[in-house]
Order: sequence, then structure tokens, then C-alpha cells
Amino acid sequence: MQISTPFDLLKGTAYEQYTFSATKLTSGMVNHVWRVSDKDGRTVIVKYASSRMSAFPDNEFSTERMGFEVRGLALLNGKRQLATVITYIPGLCELNDFGQDLTDTPGVHIPQLLYYDSSVPFIVLEDVGNLKAYDAWYAPNQPHPPMDDLLLVSRRTGEWLARLHEFGFKNYAKLEKYFVNWPVQTLMDNVYYTGLYKRIAKHPEFANDSDAFIKLIMDFHQEVKQPENAKGKTLVFGDLWTTSILFNPGSRAVNLIDLECFDIDHIYSDIGHLAAHLLPAYYVCNPDYNPSTDPCPEPVVAFLNAYKETLKGECPEAYKVLVSSDAVRQSTIFFGIELAFDVSIGSWCRCDKGRDVKDEPAMSCACVKDLFHIAKEYIKNTPESIFNSLNSPE
Repeated sequence: MQISTPFDLLKGTAYEQYTFSATKLTSGMVNHVWRVSDKDGRTVIVKYASSRMSAFPDNEFSTERMGFEVRGLALLNGKRQLATVITYIPGLCELNDFGQDLTDTPGVHIPQLLYYDSSVPFIVLEDVGNLKAYDAWYAPNQPHPPMDDLLLVSRRTGEWLARLHEFGFKNYAKLEKYFVNWPVQTLMDNVYYTGLYKRIAKHPEFANDSDAFIKLIMDFHQEVKQPENAKGKTLVFGDLWTTSILFNPGSRAVNLIDLECFDIDHIYSDIGHLAAHLLPAYYVCNPDYNPSTDPCPEPVVAFLNAYKETLKGECPEAYKVLVSSDAVRQSTIFFGIELAFDVSIGSWCRCDKGRDVKDEPAMSCACVKDLFHIAKEYIKNTPESIFNSLNSPE
């Protein structure tokens, strides 16, 4: 279905009066997202899922991904009553009731689901405000937020994630039927890993060892896919990164958005993934920071410590199973894989020489050498991993 404006989507719905203005939000890489308003200035968010990624239209991504976001929103808003217009959707009331047992994290907010049409598909969400994502709020050439704010965001996100993983661990049998996210798993197989293999094979930084690194990544990918490795799986956000985090400096609330990758997986897919964005975000904002020689940045340390302390303190049984030596190793390797993927497509360059690389691995600036060096060490499962702190003795 081809959509020209969000107003086309809203016709005949409870939100059809929101036609006064529409602003396309550019942060989304997967879906088409707008902020729309009515004549009184009230706003909501409209998110439409096409069969291809919005930022990478050559890449197919099943529209059924939106069903996983809808179920995730119903679960995470268990303390809030479902909108009447969506209570008929199978499973949502059950998940919403079920989510009442999920421990709240003060200061963390998930937008409320207001409307869902699975036939298009699109959703209408509560608008949390015109806030900058973490990587735009803490960005080069911008006034940097106080470190206290960065640490607050990191700690609250770590605490919230620990409670999500604890809940998934305790209720795995009930959640599995709702959240085995095959669209995301297919995308990872056909786009993420396949694309990374091609970029590594061509990139000059891997000229002498591309085959060895491709094999290491392939071995990791096959390991985590094996059914016999199901032990230690839980409910995960699945794509938690700096664009998923919106901080409100006024209310001090941390808003987490974009749940289409909600899945059942090991903790590496959250812990390793977010750390692989928090660290380079710090790198691009601090010209003197060298990730290979300097200590782990404070925001990353705060995130990992809050995660460990919350999970271990509130559910030692979940901590023991989820934060195993295998989980630390997997988080280490996936951190390197995710960092290599992002750098190979031109992300995290602080000198502006590698920002428009797209599909051609032409970067040769110092940023690339800095970040690929640490990515390689982590793909090789460095003994100096920042994730060792997760299961180290107190």
C-alpha cells in the first residue's frame, strides 16, 4: 500500500481530526513516522510500516514487525488501560493485564498505544514531545549536556532493561508465543550479517584478515541461532540504541521508543548493542578520547553497573542464568560486530571525512582506524572486555 500522507491513514478513525499539520520525523530508519496535530494543537505520532525499510528501501522488512511493536507496547503499558478502540485485538488485553506485574522504573516512560490497524499496517502513539534522540542531544558541534544528565539516562536505561530481562526470565513460557520475532531474525540473516560480510571483504582496514574476521562473525551468528542455545534467553528490546532514547531535560524522564524488534533472545542483543552506540557517541563528542587506550567512558560504565546491580539485587536467580560467562562473551563479540557494522556504513566519524560513505568502504581517516581497531579486538573476544564487569565479584 502506498501512503502519500498520514492523513490518508487517519481517515475514518478516531484520529481523523488530526489533519491540521503533519511533520515527517527523520530519525526513523525502518518506518515512516509523522507528528500530526489537530486544530487545537494536540498532537499524536503516526507510524506506518511499509514492506521496505524507510532509510534503506532496497532492504525488505516484513510488515508483520509492527505486530511485535503493538504487543510490546501493550505489555509495557500494563499499568495503563488499553485504548478502547484496540481492546478487540487478540492477545492485547491479556498482555496488558500481564504487564501489570512488570516492575516500574521511576523516570522511564514508554509511549501509550492509541490505535492500530493491522491491515495497512499503522499505529497511532502518544506524543512524548519534540525531544532530541540521545545521539542528537549529545552530539558533535552542539553544546554538550551535563555529565550528570548523561549518567542519569544511562543508569535509568540500565535499571529498566534489567527489569525487562528479569520479567522475561520469570515469564518465558507465557511470553514466547507472542515475541519470537521472525521478521527481525530474517532481516538479521539476509541484510545485517550478509551486508557486513560484503563490507568487511572490501574494506581496506580488513585487507589482510577479512576471511578470518568473516569466519569469526559467521561462527557467532550460527552459535546464537542454534536451538540448543535457548538457555539464558529472555524478553529483549532487540534494537535499543541511542536513537531509541529521548531524554526530557524538563521532566527528567527517559522515553524509550521503537519496539518493532521486541524479541526472545540472549541479553547480548540489548547489552552489547546499546554499549556499541553509547561508546562511539562519547567518542565523537570527545576528540581526545581513544577507545583503545583510555578507560571505558562514564556513561557506558553507569549503564552496565546499573544493569548488573538491579538484576543481581532484585532477582539473583535471573542474574545467575542470564549473566553467564557465555553472555559476557556474546556481548563482547556482538559489541564488536555492531561497531564494525556501523563504522562500515559511515557512522561515528568525528572528523567528517567518513559521513557520506554509504555502500563504498572508502573511509581512511583516523576515526575509522580507532573504531575498527577496537571492533576487531572485541570480535576476537578480548580478555579486556568492558562486559567483564557484569559478572565480576563485588
